[in-house]
Amino acid sequence: MRAATSTIHERLHHHPGLAAVQSGTIGKAAYTALLCRLYGFHQPFERTRKLSPERTNWLNRDLIDLGVDPTALAALPRAAAFPVNASPDYLLSARYVVEGSALGGRGLARQLDGLLGSGVTAGRRFFTGHGAQTGAVWRAYLDQVSRVPPGPSTRTAVVAGATDTFAIFEQWLEGWNDRHD
Repeated sequence: MRAATSTIHERLHHHPGLAAVQSGTIGKAAYTALLCRLYGFHQPFERTRKLSPERTNWLNRDLIDLGVDPTALAALPRAAAFPVNASPDYLLSARYVVEGSALGGRGLARQLDGLLGSGVTAGRRFFTGHGAQTGAVWRAYLDQVSRVPPGPSTRTAVVAGATDTFAIFEQWLEGWNDRHD
């Protein structure tokens, strides 16, 4: 999965919003817009995958802490491109995108001190994620993936799940800051 997704993964490192968080130069309006866009991806992703709404809940709390009204939060646009009737291997590998992003999220969380204040958790729960347990959660996910039986059709489904989800994510992030430039 890593090799198949490396190009799009690298492009996402240069996404203007994520890069601004990484460099510590993002303003509050742009940061809020980025989190709104992330919410619009993760909420339907977790729902269609029948996952615990961890990321949705973290984003919900962050957005409310940043002043987004709950009514406005409920009205945010949502990504709708997630396949619903995919194979279990495809669905498992689709999680590669969100589980892997948690590793980078911890570094991004540290870069928000200038915007949110040093040691303040409000507004950065999403990027903090599982905190010190993030590595353990990632390893548990990789263990699940490693137990997928080998074979050409399985490999195809696994690669497609990860690459399709990265593509949906990248496309969804387009226009993230249209109203906040």
